[in-house]
Amino acid sequence: MLNVIKEQKDAALLVRLVGSIEEGVQFEQLLGNVPAELIVNCKEVPRINSVGVKAWIRYFQSLQTKGVRLRFVECSSAIIEQVNLISNFVPADSVESFFVPFACTKCKSELLGLYSSAAIKKLQGNVPAQTCPKCGGSAEFDDIPEEYFGFLTR
Repeated sequence: MLNVIKEQKDAALLVRLVGSIEEGVQFEQLLGNVPAELIVNCKEVPRINSVGVKAWIRYFQSLQTKGVRLRFVECSSAIIEQVNLISNFVPADSVESFFVPFACTKCKSELLGLYSSAAIKKLQGNVPAQTCPKCGGSAEFDDIPEEYFGFLTR
């Protein structure tokens, strides 16, 4: 079940999506009236199924048609997966920041690093290793750069 936490941020509405996006999601009811700018925080979206994807596309495309500026921040890996798979999942250049998966080469822990789209573009997908907070070892990017960062080149 999806919950939404709303906060006014200057002229924009910031919404934090919390939970899985699945059958029965009603974005119109959850978000209500939307101003000219909507910032969507997707940090706490662990999963989105095919029905959720359809509802997402339908809702956010309707907002685009109305001229709403959409910005997506702190996107989870589940959201980035859909952004890469479905070309119209979000408008071009609307993902401002997202989580990048890392795995420690020493203790095998998994961790996430938050990056801006601009930073990853500058790095050309060559994400530097992180220090593992558990053991101090080296945590390497844990995906295929061309696939995980593919949406940035569209």
